[in-house]
Amino acid sequence: MIRKYLLYIALSFFASSTVAQDSTQVLGLVDFLKIVREFHPLAKQANLKIEYGKENLKANRGAFDPYLYGDLSQKYFDDKQYYDLLNAGMKIPTWFGIEIDAGYEQSNGNYVNPQRGTPANGLVYAGISIPLGQDLFIDQRRADLRKAQVYQKISEAEQRILMNDLMKEAISSYWKWVGASRKYKIYKEGEELAKIRYNSTKRSSIVGENASIDTVEAFIQYQNRSILLQDAILEYRNSNAELEIYLWNQDGVPLELSADIVPPSSNQFENKLDLASMKLHLDSLIENHPKLAKKQLYLEQLNIQRQLDLERLKPKFDLKYNALNEPIDGDVIQAYSMNNYNWGLSFKMPIFLRKERGQLQKTNIFILEKQYEIDQTERSLSLNLKAAINTWETTQQQLSGYTTIVNSTNRLLQAEQQKFEAGESSLFLVNAREWSFINTQIKFIDLLIKSQKAFMNIEYELGSLD
Repeated sequence: MIRKYLLYIALSFFASSTVAQDSTQVLGLVDFLKIVREFHPLAKQANLKIEYGKENLKANRGAFDPYLYGDLSQKYFDDKQYYDLLNAGMKIPTWFGIEIDAGYEQSNGNYVNPQRGTPANGLVYAGISIPLGQDLFIDQRRADLRKAQVYQKISEAEQRILMNDLMKEAISSYWKWVGASRKYKIYKEGEELAKIRYNSTKRSSIVGENASIDTVEAFIQYQNRSILLQDAILEYRNSNAELEIYLWNQDGVPLELSADIVPPSSNQFENKLDLASMKLHLDSLIENHPKLAKKQLYLEQLNIQRQLDLERLKPKFDLKYNALNEPIDGDVIQAYSMNNYNWGLSFKMPIFLRKERGQLQKTNIFILEKQYEIDQTERSLSLNLKAAINTWETTQQQLSGYTTIVNSTNRLLQAEQQKFEAGESSLFLVNAREWSFINTQIKFIDLLIKSQKAFMNIEYELGSLD
C-alpha cells in the first residue's frame, strides 16, 4: 500500500515527470526535491524557525501594548475604618519612551495619609512620564523590540541554512541512487553477455568446434561478472534505502520507493555556469550566504545592545506630570482647572558606574569576537566556493575526455568481436576488450555523478539550495 501511494505521488502529484517504457516512472531531481521540500520532517522543522521568529517579534511588540492596572487597599481595626484606598487606570507605553497614564483614585478613612487624600468624589488624572536622561533615545523595551526584528531575519537565515544542508544531503543521495542504477544496468548487461557466451562456448566445445579451455575461460568470466552484479544489486538496494530517508507524504508517513520508479536514463543535464564571472566575483557571491547573513545579524543585535549600554551611562532623570480634576455627577471635565495638577522629578545615578562600564566593555568584546568570526566565515566561504568551482570545472574536462575513451573502447570491442568471428582472435581477447569497455563505462558513470555532485556543491557553497 505504501509503495502504491508513493507511485501515485510520482505519477499524479508532479506532472513534470515522464513515463518510461514497461510502465516505469521516471523520478527526476526536480520532482524528488519537491517531495523533500514539502513533506520531509526537517523541512517542516526549518519552517518552524520562521514561525518562531514571527511569534517572538509579536511577544516583544506586546511590551508596547496598553495595560490596565488597579489597586485596592483597606484597613479596619477596633470598629474603625483606618483607610480605604482605591487607584485604577490605564497606561500606554510609546515608542519614544514617553508613557501616558490616566486613571482614578479615591481615599476614605480616619487615618488617611494627607498625601493620598482626595475629595469625596475622588480624583481623575491624566498625564505623562518623560525620561529626560537615561532611556530618552533607547530603553530596554525598544532594544528588545529592535532585537526581535533582527531575530526574525535570523530565523529566516536559520531556515535557509537547515534547508541548504537538507537539500545537499538529499541531492547527494539522489545522485548516488542514479549512479547505482546505471552501474547495475551495465553489470547486468555484462553478466547476460557472459552467460550467453558461456552457453554458446559450452555447446561448441561439446561438438568439438572450440577447445575446452575456452569453456573454462567463458565460465570464469561469467562467474566474475555474476559476483560483480551481486555487488551492484547490493549497492542499488542500499541507495534505494538511503533515498527513502527523504520520501514522506503530507501526513508525515515515511514512504518506500516503488520498484517501477527509476532515475532518468539520459547523460545530458542542464548545468550552466559562467565560471569566468564567478571567479571574478567570489566575494560578492557569498554576501547572500545564510551562514554569513546570520552572523552579521547577530552583530547587528550586539550593536543594539551597545547602544543600550551607552544609554545606561547617563543619569536617570524622569519628569512626571498629571492633570487632576474632581468628577462632578460623573463628568470628569466639568470644573477642570489648570491649577489642579501634580508633578515630580526623579533622579538616580551610580557614583562609580562600574556595573554599567563593565557591561559596555563586555559588549564591545562580544562585538570584536563576532567581527573576527565574520571575517573568518567570509574567507572560508570564499575558499570553499572557489574549490567547488575548480572541482566542477575539472570534472567537466574529465567527462569530455572520458566520453572519447568510452567510444574508443567500444570500437575496439566491436573490432575484436569481428576478428573473433573471422577466426583471427581469441575468446580471451574478446573478454579483455569487453571488460575494458565495462570498466570505462563504470568510470564514466562515476565521473558523471561526481560532476553532478560538484555542481550541487557550488550551489551549496552559495547557500542557494534552499
